[in-house]
Amino acid sequence: MVVTEVKDQDFNSEVLQSDIIVFACFTAPWCSSCFPTCISANRLAKEYDRRVKFVRCDIGQCTEVAKRYGIGVFPTILLFRNSEIVKKVVGFKEKHSLRRLLKAYLQE
Repeated sequence: MVVTEVKDQDFNSEVLQSDIIVFACFTAPWCSSCFPTCISANRLAKEYDRRVKFVRCDIGQCTEVAKRYGIGVFPTILLFRNSEIVKKVVGFKEKHSLRRLLKAYLQE
């Protein structure tokens, strides 16, 4: 599985209507800590194939969604389950921290 690039118009169908947990990473092109977070997300997407859906929302393409969820710091990760936010993580996190987060929500 790969990380899907999502825009405002795709967000509802790709994220809110997903039948599995969605890891939505909000990034900005000028954000220096977004790149390593995106690399970690790409690696985790392979590990959690078919159990977690990974999407990336570039602020330039997801301005309405970012406003809706109050995204102002990058990167911001939102975990969605059944169209609801179950966890919000702000700022760079290492891959092992993100893996621990996902394991916790997959075991519930």
